[in-house]
Amino acid sequence: MTSLVSRLTAWYVGLFAVLLLLVTLSSSLLLVNRLSDIYHDVYIAKRYDAHRFTQDMLKQRLTQESLATQLLAHMHASGLNAAVFDQQGNLLAGDPELKDAGARVLARPELLHRGAPQESPIIVLPHGFALIAPSAGVIWTILEPYWWLAAASLAVAVLLAWLVGRAFAARALQPLTDVTGALSTLAAGDFSRRTFSMSEASEIGALGAAYNAAAERVATAMEERLRTETRMRQFVADAGHELRTPLTVIAGYIDVLRRGAMAEPAVAAQILTTMGEEGTRMRTLIDRLLRLARLDGDAPPQPASFDLARMAADVAAAANSLTPGTPVHCTAQASVTVHADEEELRDALRAVVDNALKYAPGAPVDIAVARNGSYALLRVADSGPGMSADERAHAFERFFRGESRGDVSGAGLGLAIAKRAVERAGGAIDLESADGRGTIVTMRVPFDATP
Repeated sequence: MTSLVSRLTAWYVGLFAVLLLLVTLSSSLLLVNRLSDIYHDVYIAKRYDAHRFTQDMLKQRLTQESLATQLLAHMHASGLNAAVFDQQGNLLAGDPELKDAGARVLARPELLHRGAPQESPIIVLPHGFALIAPSAGVIWTILEPYWWLAAASLAVAVLLAWLVGRAFAARALQPLTDVTGALSTLAAGDFSRRTFSMSEASEIGALGAAYNAAAERVATAMEERLRTETRMRQFVADAGHELRTPLTVIAGYIDVLRRGAMAEPAVAAQILTTMGEEGTRMRTLIDRLLRLARLDGDAPPQPASFDLARMAADVAAAANSLTPGTPVHCTAQASVTVHADEEELRDALRAVVDNALKYAPGAPVDIAVARNGSYALLRVADSGPGMSADERAHAFERFFRGESRGDVSGAGLGLAIAKRAVERAGGAIDLESADGRGTIVTMRVPFDATP
């Protein structure tokens, strides 16, 4: 298959050759016309000279044959064609192509007696006449070297145009070649290669910039995918461990009950309580996975008007009833009404409060609800151990758990659930934290989150 460089070069060289050929033909036509004008003037002068030469020869009283020979020799030396005829129009000597012209002269006898010597191609002789005509091929003979030179120049110009055009085409298309190579490496799984920078004002420059942007996005997506897969594998391992432990405990206690523990009420009650706690742990994990899957689904939120302050107070009250040793305080304005999906925002607040209670046991948790322009602010603050800079950067990622949080139960889904729920309400969530200084999570929700 012919390369793009070769095809472009062929087009350029073909166009150049056509233009050069047109210029050569045009200049040749102009040159032929100019030479024809010049030769016509020369021909008139040579006819006049032929008449004078004939008069000089007639003074020498030469015979008809000698006169014809001398006249033809002189005409040929002057670059003219000539022919001598007798009085009956028979060709005696000279160019046979003038025989028909001689017959036409004989058919009009007045031509033998009309016109000045410099105006007539007819020379009257004692026993006949002679005809003078320009040489038909003299101009072509004169131009033949020029045409050979023009043809050679055209061939050399086309060759040079091919070499130079191919070099320029290859250079101009080098970015395209670079993009092609980069795409090949991208297809092979290497997302690090980029094309060199060019001005985006050119089409190829825009293509290179678009490739670089696409490759950057693909590389980022692949890195994110690898991180997600890593977190997923870790989550599966953690979830498997989290589920295996309560299942093992429950299975063991069931075996104990089968062996007669049911006969001892105190032991049986303790076993049933422990089994219930383990079941609750499993149910909590499964509920969070289902909640996050629902938030990621295609079903749109179901917005309705509700009092955000009342909802926050309900969440605080529920948390206090579940963890009486850790106070959860709620401060809010009289009423902060928003139009959003109440259940999703309730899940978000529960997840944040639950995180604060787990990672800062015994430390008070403060919930504050306020207005800020066109947004409602929902802030949860604790005085727990806080987070490092690296943990803050990944806090909202799914399945992420801090390196030092192995002693705390959970799957790293709480903040991810909160972030997704707030985003579906058209808001945003951010986090402030430092080692040993506690954590503040702020959720901004527009008053009207109708899509």
